[in-house]
Amino acid sequence: MKLRQLAYFVKVVEVGNITRAAEQLNLAQTALGIQIRNLEDNLQIPLLDRHSRGVSATPAGMLLYERAIEILQRIEETRRDLIALGGERIRIRFGATPSILKLIGTELLVAANAQLPGIALEVVEELSFMLTDALERGELDYVLAYDIEENPGIRRMALMEEDLLHVSAPNGKQQDGDISFRQAVAGDLALVSNRDIIWRRVQETASRLSVDVKITYQVQSNEAIKALVLHGVAQSIMPYGIVAEEVKTKQIVARRIARPAVKRTLFLAHPAHRGFADEKPFLAFIDRMVERLTVEVGPYAHPIDRLIPTEQADFV
Repeated sequence: MKLRQLAYFVKVVEVGNITRAAEQLNLAQTALGIQIRNLEDNLQIPLLDRHSRGVSATPAGMLLYERAIEILQRIEETRRDLIALGGERIRIRFGATPSILKLIGTELLVAANAQLPGIALEVVEELSFMLTDALERGELDYVLAYDIEENPGIRRMALMEEDLLHVSAPNGKQQDGDISFRQAVAGDLALVSNRDIIWRRVQETASRLSVDVKITYQVQSNEAIKALVLHGVAQSIMPYGIVAEEVKTKQIVARRIARPAVKRTLFLAHPAHRGFADEKPFLAFIDRMVERLTVEVGPYAHPIDRLIPTEQADFV
């Protein structure tokens, strides 16, 4: 068996489809299929059941998948530990969403440099669904992103729940207190892509309540949406982090959505087969950053769990 074949096989099992796995691996479908066939021929046992929906692991395939995850993770840990032993810093490609980086981005970078001397943190800013895609393609090592779905190839840990807000320009009328979901979606809305978490939460809630949603502007930029709101052209549903400065200066009115509330959940996630032996200091650092994020988000943040229990974090 070759390590490359194991990595390919893991991706196929996680995706459940050879065509999509080939796209994520940047391989021709035929080439990937040959690699999997060669692996099966070498082991002399079927590893995949092929059906109209794609592929799924046979019992033997699932055993190989589980062992391959362990093998690939140990290799990655060894690689990173050898780098550290040689005096070089371990490179971690870390993704976070715009709302997170707007609130604590500078603090995160400065703290990482001071508190993680053995790690070189490379930060990427994207929307949650883009970060998840990059994680699946192996382009990122860890991400702080929202509402990451269950995936056999990704390990995720829920850290915080956050209320989403209805945002609009001041109109001279009383705009205090919560706003009902029906009221929040009654005006001209500007939202991001239909793959975005907020779009999905709005549509799911509207469908459950049999409420029509008027999405007048679909814009692939939170900053562009914020400009529409500032000019009074549209309203939107956004996280506090995107509009925090404008809310403080009273350029934008932000109201919690109620009856029902619209929320999202923050996760730390990483590929199942990646990691490094001395991970605790990094996880303790992420815990501290999420604590700072919780403070910045204020009453709209609801902590769920820690990556490192408090009693252990004191010794990291």
